[in-house]
Parts: sequence; structure tokens; C-alpha cells
Amino acid sequence: MEIQQVNQIPFVGDDLPLGNFIPHSRFARVINFINDQSRIVYLTSDRNLMAANAIYIPGARLTDVQSLSVFPGKIMLDKICFDRDEIEIYDSGFRYDGIDGTAFQSRLFRIPGQFPELFPGKSLVVLLIPERESFFKSGFDRQFMLNAMMSRDRILSGDVIGGIRAIRGTGYGLTPSGDDFIAGFLLGLHFNEAMYNVDLSALREHVYQAASRSNPLINAFLLNAKNRNYFRPLKKILLLLCEELFAPVNDSLEELLSVGSTSGADFFSGYMLPIKYKTGI
Repeated sequence: MEIQQVNQIPFVGDDLPLGNFIPHSRFARVINFINDQSRIVYLTSDRNLMAANAIYIPGARLTDVQSLSVFPGKIMLDKICFDRDEIEIYDSGFRYDGIDGTAFQSRLFRIPGQFPELFPGKSLVVLLIPERESFFKSGFDRQFMLNAMMSRDRILSGDVIGGIRAIRGTGYGLTPSGDDFIAGFLLGLHFNEAMYNVDLSALREHVYQAASRSNPLINAFLLNAKNRNYFRPLKKILLLLCEELFAPVNDSLEELLSVGSTSGADFFSGYMLPIKYKTGI
């Protein structure tokens, strides 16, 4: 591996699985690595894409990395070793303690209407804004949208797991729209737990089990959400909303919604839905 001059310490997630990893898939800003237990760690060239299972190394050229090893005391990329005692940790946790829940929700639900141009046309924000049905015109697109609406209605009627099973694996992208939506949904349940002082851990586990599939990338995203580990782009938006700072949301929202073709928007829509409809309460 070629590493240029590293002027900053690495930034790593707070829930990295251990083991020896090999490349699974490579993209412009992310390289996914997998171990023999099908657990995923990803390297990213973008600090803003941090998550509990991510590693960001400033100044590193990651395109040629062939191996990754994560141990309790060190991280190795090919033959380059980093002492974990000297590494900056990304805190993926989030707490809603002391916030005005009503005001937070009001600001949250204003976002799709305030910034409609940032949401991709064929995203699952349609489940919150039915007027966006007009974006789903072709046979496949319309069938996907109608199935998503049926899934939403099952969830809202109390058949949460039936709705989750109906939407999983549907839609667009390497991590399909429905799976991104479910990951957001799991984090939305965390908000409900905090706001209404209820234990939804069993429901989160049932949703996770119903949504898990053979795709390790999807399972890693779902596991983070089930464990209440927040993806940094979403966490940045929520921190602004908690601090009653609605105006700067635009830049952070654009950052989240730029993830994948619709992945960020589907994820954010999934987060909003159980909060809006008080799922599990």
C-alpha cells in the first residue's frame, strides 16, 4: 500500500469488529472489507462518512490496500501499523436527553418541505409526502412505490414485522432502498424510546432479524442502526435540530442525501416515519 505523508491521526469508529479482512467492494470514497464472519469494516477517504465500523486515515491513498487487520491494540493496513491508543475515536452514540421533543419533531418534519429539491425524485420520502408519487411513472418504479406504500400501511396498522418483510430488498442500489429505509427506521425507534421512556429493544431486534439477508453490507448497516450507532451525516443533522439551529441544516442535509442515488434520502425517510407515527408507543 502506498501512503503519502500522514499529518493527522486516524479517525476510527467505536464499534469495529475484530479480525483479518480482505477487500469486498471498492467505490470512489469507500473500500469495504470483510472478515471470515462476514463482518464489514470500511475505509473511507471522506471523514464525513464515518460510522461505528469505519476507518478514515487522513493523507492516505487507499486505492491499493489489499488487507486490513483489526486487533484490540492495533490496526494494520497491509504492512502499515497504527497503535489504537493514539487513534481518534468517532463516537457513534447519540442522546436525546433534555431536548424539547415537540420542537425537535417540528423542525425535523419541516425538512422535506423546506428542501424538496435535495431529495431524489424516486426516494422513499414519498411515504411521508404522497404528492411525490408523480416521480414514479414507469412500471417498475410505480410497482416499487405501491409496494412501499402497502408496507408503510402494514406498519402503521400494527403489523410492523409484516411491513418490514414486504419492503426489505426492494428498490434501487447496491443497498436497496427498502433496506436503507429499515436502517433509518431502527434509529427512529431509538428516538421513540428516548422521548416516551419505553423499551423497544425487543422490537428493534425483531425488525433487525426480519430485515437481515445474505448481503453483508446491508447487515452491517442494519446492525449499526439496531445497536443505536449513528451514521455521522445523520448525527450532524440531529445535533443541529437538538440545538434549535434549523438554518444550517441545508449543508448537512445535502451531505446525507448525496450518499448513493437514493440511499441517504431513503435512510432519512425511514428515520422520520416511526417518529411521525409514534411506532411502538
